[in-house]
Amino acid sequence: MESLRHELARFIQSPAARHDPPGLYRRLHASAPVLDLGRVHVVSGYQEIVTVLMHPGTVVDPSAVGIARADSSALGRVVAKMLPLRDGRDHSRLKRLATTAFSARRLEVIRDQIADTTEALVQPLLASESFDLVADLAVPLPVAVSCAILDVPSTDRDRVTGWAGLVARSLLDPFAGADETTAIDAEFVEFRSYVEELCAQRAARPGDDLISRLTWARAEGRIDSDDLLAFVVMLFANGLETLTSGLSVAVWQLLRRPGLAELLRAEPESAEAVFDECQRLGSPVRASARAVTTDVPVGGAVLAAGSVALLLYAAANRDPRRFAHPDDFDPARTERSHLAFGHGPHHCLGAPLSLMVGGTVLRRLAAAAATRELSTPITEETAVWSEQFVFGGLRELPVLSPLRGTAERAFAGAGAGAGAGAGAGAA
Repeated sequence: MESLRHELARFIQSPAARHDPPGLYRRLHASAPVLDLGRVHVVSGYQEIVTVLMHPGTVVDPSAVGIARADSSALGRVVAKMLPLRDGRDHSRLKRLATTAFSARRLEVIRDQIADTTEALVQPLLASESFDLVADLAVPLPVAVSCAILDVPSTDRDRVTGWAGLVARSLLDPFAGADETTAIDAEFVEFRSYVEELCAQRAARPGDDLISRLTWARAEGRIDSDDLLAFVVMLFANGLETLTSGLSVAVWQLLRRPGLAELLRAEPESAEAVFDECQRLGSPVRASARAVTTDVPVGGAVLAAGSVALLLYAAANRDPRRFAHPDDFDPARTERSHLAFGHGPHHCLGAPLSLMVGGTVLRRLAAAAATRELSTPITEETAVWSEQFVFGGLRELPVLSPLRGTAERAFAGAGAGAGAGAGAGAA
C-alpha cells in the first residue's frame, strides 16, 4: 500500500510525465478505491465518488474545514464566487438563474452560429496544411462560443480572448506573487468596465442572452455585481480549460484512430457520442475536491469531519465495476454516465453545449479527412500534456492536413520533368 501511495503522489506532482496512467488506476480500484493519506482521502472508485458528491456532509468551499481560499487578487475573489465554487441554497439559487442560458431552446438558437464559427476557423487552418489544434482552434472556438451565449459583438472577440486568458491564468496559478497580482488586477479593471458597458447596453435594449438576464436579475436584487461578473468569468474559465482540453483529447483520438473519421462520415449523428466517449477516456478534468464537514462513510472507510476528499474523476471513468472494458475506446457503449462533467448538484451546466461544440468539430474534421491526409507528428511518448493536475488536456497538438495524393502528384510531376529533360538531351 505504501508503494501505491508513493506512485500516486508522483503522479499528482508530475501529471504531464505520466498522463492518466491506466495501470495506476487499476491498482487503486483493486486495492484502495478510498486511499487514506492522512487529512486527505483520495477517492478513485466510481460509486465512491458519487457517494461523496451526493452526501450533504461534503462541500466545495475549503474554508468549511479551515483551509483558506487563494483570493489575493480582485479577480481571485470574483472567481471564488463562481457557480461551481458555491454550495447549498446559494448554489441552487444561482444555478436556477444560469440554467436558461444552457437550455435546449437556447442551444438550438446558437447551433448554426457554432457551426459557422467552426467552419470559419477550420477552413483556413486546413488550407494551410499545418496548424496547432490547441492554439488555433481549441482556444479561440470556446471563447467564440462564450461570446455567442453572452451576445458579445464579434468585433470585440480579440479583446475578450485576452481577458479569457487572464481568467485561465488566475485559475491555474491562484497563488500568484505580488507583482503578478498587481498586473492581474490592472487587467481585471478593464474587464469589469467592459462587462458593465455591456450591462448598460442590455439594460437599454434587452435581448435573450445571458448578459441581459443577469442585468435584469441584478436590477431586481436577486444577484449583486460580483455575482454577475462571476457568471461571465465562469463562462470563459470553463471554456478555456474544460472545453479546450476536451477538444484536444477528442481530436487526439481522431488522429490516432484511422477508422474513426470513416465512422463519423458514415454516421455523422454519432459525433456527440464519440466526443462523449473521448471525454470519458481522456478525462480533461482529472479531479476535484470536497471538504468534509461531517463523518462520511464511503466504501467501507470513513472520511472524518475536517478532512478533504480528492476525487479522481479520471480513475473513476475507467472503473471496471462501472464500465465494461474501461480502457477500450467504444463510442457505442451503453453506459455513458461518466464523471467527466461531474455529477449531482455540481454537474456541469455546459455539458450539452460542450457535446454540441465537440460533435461539430469532429464532424468537420472527419469530413475534411475524406480529401485531406490528417495526421500529427507527435506520439504518446512525445505528446506535451498539461502540467496542471486538475486539467489534463494537451498543451499543443500539431496537425498536418495536406490534400490526399499531394505526395504522389509531386513525385509524378518530378518524374515527368526528368523524362522531358532526358528526351531533350537525347535530341
